[in-house]
Amino acid sequence: MVKGIFNRVKKRLKGEENFSPDNPSAEFASVGPLSSMLGPSGRITLASLKWYFNESSKKDFIAFVQNPVLVGSALNAESLAAMEHSYDEPAENRSLTKSGKTMVVNIDDHLSKRSGPGSSLPYAIYPLMKRLDAQSPPLIFTLGRTRGNDMIMKDLAISKRHAVIRISKGSFFIEDCRSTNGTRIKGRRIAEKPVLLNDKDVIELGNYKFTFLHPSSLHDLLNKI
Repeated sequence: MVKGIFNRVKKRLKGEENFSPDNPSAEFASVGPLSSMLGPSGRITLASLKWYFNESSKKDFIAFVQNPVLVGSALNAESLAAMEHSYDEPAENRSLTKSGKTMVVNIDDHLSKRSGPGSSLPYAIYPLMKRLDAQSPPLIFTLGRTRGNDMIMKDLAISKRHAVIRISKGSFFIEDCRSTNGTRIKGRRIAEKPVLLNDKDVIELGNYKFTFLHPSSLHDLLNKI
């Protein structure tokens, strides 16, 4: 099934001008070939990325990923080599954060990372690409704990609407949404004013860290395993 989906994606990339990596107008679209591969929380599985990485050229891989991704802090070359399955949220944990209030956390306290609904977040990959059923406005990606966000992070350290990433004039900007535990770039807490994101910037949401990677940098990371 996965192979069939990727074969269709390859044909789409080669046959439709809008998804060509050489087409500047499509470089930062909200929806692209990867959209059909996203799970309900806005993630893509590592297994899917590794399969396409192994089956395609670097140019095709970059065209497929198209936009930057947010990669969890545990996804370094060593741990990637040992992982073979998706880390989407287990069904039994979903009820724990359905209606709870945001929990105030100590940023230096790592206890909440050991177990519970948010335990998979260090292993998550969130492409800055919308699901096909997304209802949010184009060129805006919402990050938060509850349904309706483009990137759902089910942990009480994450606010219901924690942050927003916007595409503007070919660049990506992040802003905090008055979240309880804050959003940090390079260790500094940001406010509602948009902050430009650069390749390999580390974003902290509550006490979880994600690296902002352009498709070429993601390819380089996968190339190490």
